[in-house]
Formats: sequence, C-alpha cells, structure tokens
Amino acid sequence: MNVRDWALDPAVMHLNHGSYGGIPRAVLDAATALRARLEAAPMKFFVLDWQAELDRARAALGAFVRAPADRLVLVPNATTAVAIALASLAIEPGDELVTTSHAYRAVRNQLARLAAARGARVVTVPIALPYDPDALVAAFAAALTPRTKLAVIDHVTSPTALVVPLERIAPLCAARGIALVVDGAHAPGQLDLDVGALFAAGVTHYAGNNHKWLCAPKGSGFFVAAPGAPALPVVTSHGASPEYGPPNRFHAELDWAGTHDPIAHLCVPVAIAEVARLGGGWATTRARNHALAIELRARLVALFGGGGPHMLARADSLGAMAALPIELPANTSPLSLQTELLRDGFEIPIVDFFEGPLVRISAHLYNDAGDADLLAAKLRALGVTLRRSSSSSAGP
Repeated sequence: MNVRDWALDPAVMHLNHGSYGGIPRAVLDAATALRARLEAAPMKFFVLDWQAELDRARAALGAFVRAPADRLVLVPNATTAVAIALASLAIEPGDELVTTSHAYRAVRNQLARLAAARGARVVTVPIALPYDPDALVAAFAAALTPRTKLAVIDHVTSPTALVVPLERIAPLCAARGIALVVDGAHAPGQLDLDVGALFAAGVTHYAGNNHKWLCAPKGSGFFVAAPGAPALPVVTSHGASPEYGPPNRFHAELDWAGTHDPIAHLCVPVAIAEVARLGGGWATTRARNHALAIELRARLVALFGGGGPHMLARADSLGAMAALPIELPANTSPLSLQTELLRDGFEIPIVDFFEGPLVRISAHLYNDAGDADLLAAKLRALGVTLRRSSSSSAGP
C-alpha cells in the first residue's frame, strides 16, 4: 500500500485507526472541493443543494451497512446517535438499564446520568477475560429481569476490541420487549455490517461512525431506528413544524439541527468507494485488515517473549483491532506512557482499563506486519512488558 494514497504523515507510526480514523488523499481532496463549493455560495448550497446531496450520501451509506435509508440519519458521531436513542425512550423510576463492563466511557456516562435523572438503575454485566462469547450471552441473559427496560451494548468493544454476538443477544431482549441500543462505533467497515438483519433479530436502535473504518472525514456518524422504534431529536429545530422539510418526517426532524458543516457526511460515498478501490473491494479489505491485526498481535507477543496467556480473545472474536495486557514501569501511568509515545511519533492508545492497562492495535490498509517490530522495540525501550490475562483459555 502506497502511503502517498493517505493524508497521514509517513514519519508517524499510525496504529490507532480505531479511535480517530485516517482518510485517503482522494477523500481529503473531495472534502476540500465540496467545502469550497459550499463557501462560494452558502445560501444556494444550503437552500437548494444540501438536502439532495445529503439524501445521496444517506442512500450510499444505507446500502453499504444494509440499513433502511428512510430510518437513517447522519449525525456527528456514534455518541450523539446513542444520545438520540436514549432521549427517545420512556425511562421511569425503578427501571433497569443493562450494559456491560466494557462499555464506552461516554455511553456509560450517558446511562448514569439518565438513570439518576429518572430514578432508574444501571446494571453492569461483567465480560470476563479471556473472552468467551458463550459466557457473555449467558451472563447477559441472567441480568435481564422484569424491571429491565433498556439494554445498551457495543458491537465491537472499544477498550478491548471484542466482537459481541448481537445476533444471539438481540432475541433475548426482543422476547422480553426490551429496547436494545447498539453502540456500533467500530463496526462499519471493520465488520460486514447488516443493520437490517440486526433489526430483524431484535435491535431497536443502531449507532455508528463513518470517520473510523469507513475513512470519511471527522465528524460523521449515523443513527438508525428500527421501524416503529421511537426516535426524537435531542435538538428541536425547524423539522418539528409539519410544513417544513422533506416528506419523510423522520428525516425532517433529525437531519437539520441548525447550520453546521455537512462536508464530512457528504464525503461518505467517496470514502466508501475509495477504500474499496485501494483495498481491492471491501470484502478483501476487511479480510486483509483482520488477518493483519491477528499477525500484529502475534508478533508483539512473540517479540515480548510471551504466549497464549497474554491473549484476551480468540481470533474469531476480533475484527481489525486487538488489545494486549501490559505492565507499566514504576511511576508510569497509561496517560503518561501514551503521551510519551505520541511525542515520539507513535499513535497508539494505552487504555486505562479497570483490570489493568492495555495496548490496543488497529490494522488498516496503510499498516503492515513490520509495524509490530517498531512498536515492540519502542515499548521495551520504555520499560513496558506484557501482563498475563486472568486465565489461559483464549487461543491465538
């Protein structure tokens, strides 16, 4: 892969596509041209062009993630999409809100605030490490009670990169009439995502990002509500007036929350097409990135002289990311280590996880297996070692 195809600095080691993404130069060029067009005639763009351009982007994204375009809106990020879902649900005193111990911090904060405001209770399902999907499904089922009103679960966990078997969890919620909101921030482009199939299984709301694995510019995510599921904007704007906006009232209410820069959304079709071109199609890209993530993990473990006990999950429970438990030198925090790595040209997250610090690697088209050698050398120079996971049952 030619690094010149990407806007990334080749002097920096980029192993954190999962957090902030990275865009091909063709996408950056498209964004620049669209922004120039907008700023040349702002009123014309927003009054005459914007809705049609947005609808085209929505259609392309809906086809890619196999979601109903009439129930899909583009939002700044998955965190915003989760907020819309939570604001749309009637939560009452005594209700239970179920999530997992690996939930994204922003989502956990949203649930805690919602529970405090409504007199509800957050129930946290532990995900044991090494990861056993069967154990997660059993623990999740055991946590559901007649008081459970809502479940919020990741499609791919952010700190630990685990793929959650939603197709097995969603029916558990559907059978009990429990709303299931999926934080799919890491799924589009990393997994072969089929939102429609998840809705059929029992998911009620799905939140995703376009700036991560789809490689769109920063500030683009999406929210999809299953047919019949409630969906209310967190910002009430012009679309609340029945005479305003497109005939689709779902779009009218949620598309427009005031003047903002829509360019990231409008570049989604370009990003989908360009990554497919660079990677030889999306199926090939996903397979290549998954295989590389597994190879990067294996090489890091080997270079540190470790083995199976350091693996948090089997390869079939990972996408294009993997996390490893690490030990830090004395008087070093995850944040201070991450800061030092950033200053030295290594973009890699050091996760301050409650079970102990983790290093999480991501693999996209601009990465190769040799990146593991450079990262391992740098971490060892800083006194970092691998830490054993809690048991040794997870294979490579």
